[in-house]
Amino acid sequence: MNSPAAAQVPEGDHCFLTAHPRPDPQLTLYCLPHAGGGASAYRDWSRGLPDWITVAAVQLPGRENRMRERPDIDLDAIAAEILAEQGDRPLVLFGHSNGALLAFELAHLLTEGGSSPVYLGVSGAPHPSLVVPRRAVSGLDDSALLAWLVDQGGVSDDLLARPELLELMFPALRADMAWLEAYRYRRRPPLDCPVSAFVGEEDRRVLAQELAGWSEETTGVFRQRHYSGGHFYLAEHLPALLGDIAEDLSGLDF
Repeated sequence: MNSPAAAQVPEGDHCFLTAHPRPDPQLTLYCLPHAGGGASAYRDWSRGLPDWITVAAVQLPGRENRMRERPDIDLDAIAAEILAEQGDRPLVLFGHSNGALLAFELAHLLTEGGSSPVYLGVSGAPHPSLVVPRRAVSGLDDSALLAWLVDQGGVSDDLLARPELLELMFPALRADMAWLEAYRYRRRPPLDCPVSAFVGEEDRRVLAQELAGWSEETTGVFRQRHYSGGHFYLAEHLPALLGDIAEDLSGLDF
């Protein structure tokens, strides 16, 4: 939530934004944003990844260059957009916070449709069975929603100084939180792709034992990776995170 809703976005179509397209990538890393966030949260990722990985940041409706659209969460539509963009390259899914749950559900949806991802990365999120919002916030008015955001540590000082940008972000944030509040975990056969779970060691939203539960969701390799910092550890440790993701992906057989 640190990225302003009206931040500059990299080039790409309206569903996927890529800052530095690769001429001949071997796989595509599809990234799902945190609640209220947009694709620009991943604008610097390509710089830190090898040339054989191309990053396609998923732009959900109602944010940034899709601001005029209704900010609904439609997993079937997102999956269809990914399949239409994917081509013949293997696909990788990564999501942070609310985006981790979206990535997890998309992994199952794509697998059921015969297009299994070759890797799933989940960041800043407990096992889906433990996702129970402590407070329903989607119906809060603007002032109460802002107070909740500040308490969560999800608003930068720059964004607080620009209330017009906050107002633009609120509809997407409410839609994401409404989806999260309605979310119910369904046990299904585990994925067969490797799963890596990432977390900031001071993240008060995700306890170590809650992260370990992700191991139940794959028959493949499971890894936990910890970094100093809180829920938005990514901003401080992006090079290390991208290095770890690249290391995970370099071991794949595709």
